[in-house]
Amino acid sequence: MKNREADKLGRQTPAPIEVPPEQARVLESHHAAGFEMELDHWAFHKICWVAVGQGQLEFSGGSTDIQRNDFLVLPADWPHRFIDDPNEPLTLVIICVDQALTAAGSALKPIWSGTLGKGTLGQARCAKSAFHHNAFVEDFRKGLREQLNREAGWQIALTGVAQDLLIRMARGHCVMREAFESNSVAAVRGSIEYLDQHFNEAQRIEDMAERCDLSPRRFTTLFKAQTGQTFSHYLNERRIEYAQQRLRQTGHILYACYESGFNDLAYFYRVFKKHTGQTPGLYLNSIDR
Repeated sequence: MKNREADKLGRQTPAPIEVPPEQARVLESHHAAGFEMELDHWAFHKICWVAVGQGQLEFSGGSTDIQRNDFLVLPADWPHRFIDDPNEPLTLVIICVDQALTAAGSALKPIWSGTLGKGTLGQARCAKSAFHHNAFVEDFRKGLREQLNREAGWQIALTGVAQDLLIRMARGHCVMREAFESNSVAAVRGSIEYLDQHFNEAQRIEDMAERCDLSPRRFTTLFKAQTGQTFSHYLNERRIEYAQQRLRQTGHILYACYESGFNDLAYFYRVFKKHTGQTPGLYLNSIDR
């Protein structure tokens, strides 16, 4: 009975998988204690998250130690194998990406090249900070949900997840392990970078704090220390800056309100005047568009 249960919970040999042309698929690989893998190559790229356990990635001419929360980028047709620590077998979540998506002339080719160029082939990577790590893990989990639920358009959504992961890596959100910044200040800095790009989406202190592995109170203190502003003031400042840009470009107050992340026009007027000293209408009258 125990052996049957072990077979259900962990694999003894690699799982087969096929990746359709110009698409991506997710593979969960839960290794049993006796898992064995031959040095082999695959016809698709792999973006791997070490979710549990530790061991080694072995490849031609070398090997590297891998541990929980590492990330790996493994190109197609590159021989490698995973070797588990018998006391802590690996669980890997792998985004498998068809080569055609990164072929010469494709929009993703420079991103793929930039991702590979961010580190040494075969070396373990980790997220830049706790905030960045949680963002990567959210992408892997989103990919898993899409493939499991298989709702309309899941193949496109899953390919989008793979693209998002590669873009994050190409932008330097994933680094060699020795460059990881474990402190809370680095995590909050990552959240500020995120807000600068996502200010027009719904944002909550509690969510940002959780992504940084901090309490809301500690996050608020560190956020103000880095920006000199409260979370809400900083967020509204980014939104008003964008609203001003949209007003100059469109001359449409209600549109600028919604585009910059506000859902209530009266509140938008109050915040706009607080930050600029003018109402949106007066601001429009004062500029030469």
